[in-house]
Amino acid sequence: MRRLPFPLIPKWLRYLATLGVAGFLLYYSVLAPAPVQPSSPDPLWDKKLHVIGYLGLGLALAYATAHFRDTIWKRIAVVLVLAVGFGLLVEGLQSTQPGRYASLNDALANTIGALLASAWFVVERGVRYVRPLESTDPVDTGQ
Repeated sequence: MRRLPFPLIPKWLRYLATLGVAGFLLYYSVLAPAPVQPSSPDPLWDKKLHVIGYLGLGLALAYATAHFRDTIWKRIAVVLVLAVGFGLLVEGLQSTQPGRYASLNDALANTIGALLASAWFVVERGVRYVRPLESTDPVDTGQ
């Protein structure tokens, strides 16, 4: 099976991007004013935002850890533990803010988003990481 080339940016930049995603989630979950509910809200609009946010964090973590030499299961565990743990931390921080509250349903939505990001590891089997400008040399990810 031919694997599709996928750019692998430098490790420091992957981690910086992941911190950016986490910072975005932290800011809008804890520091920014609580979002105004839409005039005709979908009953799950808030939960969808949580799923999308933690799907993004999980994907960023999965991409950032592409260089890990551990087994795929260890990488999945690292991604899930970090994403779900961050979600729990954010929920705890929300409980200390006026106008915000911690919610088990939000934590569950965060976890679902992180679990959905695990689908990347299936997709990754068909990917050959290449460094930009070196598209002929695959990057050995140890998998």
